[in-house]
Amino acid sequence: MRALRRFISKRLQTADRWLDNRAQNTILLVSLGLALLIGFVDIHGNSNLLIVYVLPMALGAWYGGRRVGVVLAIYCSAEWFVAASLTTGTPAFSLDALITFLVRLAIFLVLTSALARQRESARQQKLLTEFIVHDLRSPISSAITGLQTLQLSADHLAPEDAEMVSLSLISNQRALALVNSMLDVSKLESGSMDLHIEEVFVERMVMDCFAQLELWARGSQVELVADVHVKTIECDPILTTRVIVNLLSNALKFSPPRTQIHVSVGHGPHGTARFSVTDQGPGIPAEYLQSIFEPFGQVKGTKGGTGLGLAFCRLAVNVQGGRIWAESHVGKGTSMRFTLPIHREKSIEPGNGT
Repeated sequence: MRALRRFISKRLQTADRWLDNRAQNTILLVSLGLALLIGFVDIHGNSNLLIVYVLPMALGAWYGGRRVGVVLAIYCSAEWFVAASLTTGTPAFSLDALITFLVRLAIFLVLTSALARQRESARQQKLLTEFIVHDLRSPISSAITGLQTLQLSADHLAPEDAEMVSLSLISNQRALALVNSMLDVSKLESGSMDLHIEEVFVERMVMDCFAQLELWARGSQVELVADVHVKTIECDPILTTRVIVNLLSNALKFSPPRTQIHVSVGHGPHGTARFSVTDQGPGIPAEYLQSIFEPFGQVKGTKGGTGLGLAFCRLAVNVQGGRIWAESHVGKGTSMRFTLPIHREKSIEPGNGT
């Protein structure tokens, strides 16, 4: 049942992306085609499909805007009126029939206008968020550069000042990672992010990830341990590095002091490399092991974070033809695992997901 829900969810997301990128005329044709099909079934099947006529109108208004929604509202009202007249034998031009038609048309117009306004509001909010987040990247990057320069002269700083510089650097790096995730989740969902596939030395990539989080791990008294048994892999190095860093960041966030986080890479099924990031934290209840990979999905009762990091990881892994999942035992720790094709010609179909 869970696999069926995931399959339906993936198909709906694909349809949403396809419709979201179509022109108004295409949306109008698709919606009219659906309305025609509903009308045909309603007339010839002698069935009462009153509520189903809302579907093409909602589709047109949500993806095509107010103008397309109004056209669909008028058409569906007329089609519903004709279907009711043919199936019930009610005189088409009686006063009662005309009043019913006008009332339905008014309801449909209000509904489509409300949907179109809601969709436009959502689009404007999304654009505004992207603009704000994009503009945040530059000052955060500048702050990181200044802190790194200041860190080079740490010998001339008091120990307390050097520690504050390190903490500030960690915080700014986490803020930059969050900004990048917010921008890239949108790109990955829309399919507009280009992949740059190249051969990558896996151990070197893992060590680079450790270097990015070394200060944080040291301050948290957590040891990062690598166990790599795959020499090279063909992947997008930037996306894959960010996936590992995100998973390590999550593990660090919930790891108690004097524990270890293990990153292992071995050979998986069907010519894939299997990555695992395992911590000794509190673990994740079984009911959250799927939802944590959805945007803003978080375990109830936890604090901190936005719920975008794992959503980015899922999208970044899926777009490279892999899959990601979580295994956890409450009170014993969590293992975040994902697979990627070692060679592109053996890649699995993207979208298998969690």
